[in-house]
Amino acid sequence: MSVYAVIARVEPGSRAALAGIASGDTLVSINGHPVRDIIDYQYLTASSRVRLCLGRPDGSKFHVVIDNDFDTRLGIHFDELAFDGERRCANKCVFCFIDQLPAGMRRSLYFKDDDYRLSFLQGNFVTLTNLADSDIERIVRLRLSPLYVSVHSTREETRCALLGRANTATRAIMPTLKRLSEGRIEFHAQVVLVPGLNDGAVLEQTIDDLASLWPSCASLGIVPVGLTRHREGLPGLRAVDPELGRQVIRIVHAAQRRSLDVSGARFVFAADEFYYLAGRKIPSGDEYEGYPQLENGIGLSRLFSDEFGEALGSLPERRVAPANFTAVTGVLGARAIAHACAALSSVAGVRVHLLPVANRFFGEGVTVSGLVVGADIIDALNEAKSLPEADAGFPGDFVAIPDVMLRRGGDCFLDDMTPEDIERATGMPVRVVNASARGLLECIM
Repeated sequence: MSVYAVIARVEPGSRAALAGIASGDTLVSINGHPVRDIIDYQYLTASSRVRLCLGRPDGSKFHVVIDNDFDTRLGIHFDELAFDGERRCANKCVFCFIDQLPAGMRRSLYFKDDDYRLSFLQGNFVTLTNLADSDIERIVRLRLSPLYVSVHSTREETRCALLGRANTATRAIMPTLKRLSEGRIEFHAQVVLVPGLNDGAVLEQTIDDLASLWPSCASLGIVPVGLTRHREGLPGLRAVDPELGRQVIRIVHAAQRRSLDVSGARFVFAADEFYYLAGRKIPSGDEYEGYPQLENGIGLSRLFSDEFGEALGSLPERRVAPANFTAVTGVLGARAIAHACAALSSVAGVRVHLLPVANRFFGEGVTVSGLVVGADIIDALNEAKSLPEADAGFPGDFVAIPDVMLRRGGDCFLDDMTPEDIERATGMPVRVVNASARGLLECIM
C-alpha cells in the first residue's frame, strides 16, 4: 500500500516554499524511498541534496531537488508523525485506563496506540508486543533511543495475564529488551502495579531482571494502577492501599541500595502517590538522580517543593503584586502544593486559597491533577463558595488552573469544557498557569 504524507504547512521563504511546495501537497518519496513517518523524513533529508517526489491535490505529480547543506529543516511541516497510521494496541490489559473511560467522549480519547515511533518521538510508553524483527532492526539501525517501555512484569506468565494475551501470542519481553540492549538502545521502563498480580516477589524479580540490563535500561518507574468508577464488565481489581504502598517503598528502597552498590545508580523509583499513601516523606531531590521518570509522576512533588523554595528566597528582591486568588488542583496535587500556598499567603498582600477538586467524573479514587475535568471544577468552586466555613475572601479575584488539566497543546479539558465555560458558570476569571512553582509564583508577580 502506498503511503503519502500530506503537508500541513510550508514556511514562507523556506527552501521548500522556494521550490514551489505548498500546503496540501503530498510527499510521495525522498530520493526514491517511500516515507512511512517523520523518522524516515528526517533520516532521508539528512543529506546535501534531496530529491522529492510530490503530488498535487489534483492528482498530478512533480519532482524537486533541494540543496540543503545537511539541514533537515526544509520548511515542511506535517500534522501527523506516522504517515502510515499509528499502530493500534492489540493488548487487552486488565488495567487499561482507556477501557475505563465513560461513553460519549471525543473519539480520539478511545484510540489505543502502541507505536514504538511515538515512544521515541514523544515519550509514550509502549509494550513492544507488536514488534516484528524488522522493527527491532530499524530501531537499532536508526538509533531510535531512548524508548519508553511498559514492562509490568518480567515473569512472562504474569505479564501475559496483565496484558490480556496468551503466552504464545506476544513477544517475550526480556529477550526483546536484551536485543535492544545489545544494539546499544537506551530505554526507560515502567511497571503499573496491580495488587495481587505483580507486587511482592514478582515485583522484586522484575526490578532485579531489569537492573541487570543497566545502563541500557536507564531507569524503572513503579506507578500504582489507576481505577475509575467506569469498570462495568472489566476484571475485578483493587486499588493500592497504604499497607501495599509501604511494601512497595520497602522493596524499591532495598533495590536502590543494591543498585547503588553494583552500579552507583539508584535505577528504580516509586511514584509520589506511594509515599502519600504510606504516610512517608518524599525523598530528597538528589535521590531522583535527574528525574528520569518525571512524566510518570515520579518526583514531581519534590521538584515542585525545591523549585518553590528556591524561588521564594528571591521574593524579597522582586516586586510582589497584591493578589487574592484560588489555586485549583487535584487531590494528590493539593498535598504537593499546600505548603507553597501557605507560604505565599504569609507574604504581605497575598492570599492563596487552595481548592482540591475531587474527581467525580472518573471516580474519587482518581486523584491526579491531569485527569480533573471542567465540570468537576465548576462544582467544586460553586460548592465551596456556598459553604459558611469558606476561607475569608474566597475565591478571590481569579482562579488559577494548572495547564496539565488541559489536553496537550489544546484549550479544553477531557470533558471538552473550556476555561471560558468555567468563567461563565462560576462568574470567576480563569488563568491557566504552568503546573510548576514558576506558574504559581507568576500569579503574584
